[in-house]
Amino acid sequence: MIKTSHYIKNLVIVFCIVIINGCASLIYKSIPLKDVAKARGKHDIGTQHFYFTDSTRDMWFNEKVDEVRQVSVKIWYPAKLNNLDRRAAYVKDQELISDALSARLGVPKELSNRITDIQCNSYKNASPIKGGFPIIIYSHGHRSLKIANTFQAEELASRGFFVIALDHTYDAAITVLENNDIIFPKSKLPSNDKEASDPNMISRVEKQLDIRSKDISFLLDKLFEKFLTDDKYAGIIDTSKVGIFGHSFGGATSIQSAYLDNRIDAVFGLDAYFLPLSERLIKEDLNKPFAHLGQTDWGKSDNYSVMKEFCSNNSGLSVHFAAEGSKHNDFTDFSQFTRLTKKYGSGKISPKKIRMIMNNLLFDFYNYHLNGIGSLDPEDYTSVYKNLSHDIY
Repeated sequence: MIKTSHYIKNLVIVFCIVIINGCASLIYKSIPLKDVAKARGKHDIGTQHFYFTDSTRDMWFNEKVDEVRQVSVKIWYPAKLNNLDRRAAYVKDQELISDALSARLGVPKELSNRITDIQCNSYKNASPIKGGFPIIIYSHGHRSLKIANTFQAEELASRGFFVIALDHTYDAAITVLENNDIIFPKSKLPSNDKEASDPNMISRVEKQLDIRSKDISFLLDKLFEKFLTDDKYAGIIDTSKVGIFGHSFGGATSIQSAYLDNRIDAVFGLDAYFLPLSERLIKEDLNKPFAHLGQTDWGKSDNYSVMKEFCSNNSGLSVHFAAEGSKHNDFTDFSQFTRLTKKYGSGKISPKKIRMIMNNLLFDFYNYHLNGIGSLDPEDYTSVYKNLSHDIY
């Protein structure tokens, strides 16, 4: 089991908290970081941030019990640039985050400020194109961030999808709310299968997963409300076509959300963490297409045994792809900025290859299951990518 809450001191902490999750990369000031790889679709990409408040739920983990749940949201979408010439930065609220990390962890600000060098393909507040685009939701991993798969979000947006993600407040690595409050994580996941079977841990994880799933349904509620009632956003999304994907705990969130919310039509997991799913849910029929891309195995963990049982009970097509030479965090942006991550948690597979596999699989999966275009033949992928294998359930 990967213990994603494990933080390492000094420079390693900067990357694991500001960028991805509880693994890390050594980034010196003299080492350049790569920008987000160029998206291959025909559309220019816009991005915007929103803050949503769910008055029906409390904040969770907050000592101020009278406060309601607040989340920070980001969207990526096909856009017209209208003479915009400056691409969006990878990290929003960089100065606030740098100050918070410096105060909490003793990380020098000049080191955390290195992240501002990373530029995206998207343009802040670019005008959306009206086109009735399918919706793709992204759910981040435990103690990760809504931007953790920006490479995939921008690729999908450039190819005609509307992508939306939120920081699961108190479960994200760090969340900046609308009033500039900084929220650090307080959630917890088991560090091994034995701990995962402890009744107290099961109860805790089920609550966390329930909160995250409700975040997803709330996100759809607000999205539909905003984009169907505001003339500024009318005609941009197709509410009848909704997909979801997530990494690690976000994969479990995606599956449970699809069970609970009939608006979600197709599910994709990136090295998903299946153990938090309840036994009842695993045995039920998802009855929706499901694809999974991950490591060849999870070591001594029963995670993939649970995946196989879940897939076998799904009457919709279920397919699992395994990428040889990959590790857990290769299925996020983690390895894409510098090869130094090879020393701190990424696998032998090349960053470009795993990125291309993720981008192509996600696009083809959603293009087929949401748009009814193309196909998703696993043999096509395993013949092109020799380090990729598959199982169909």
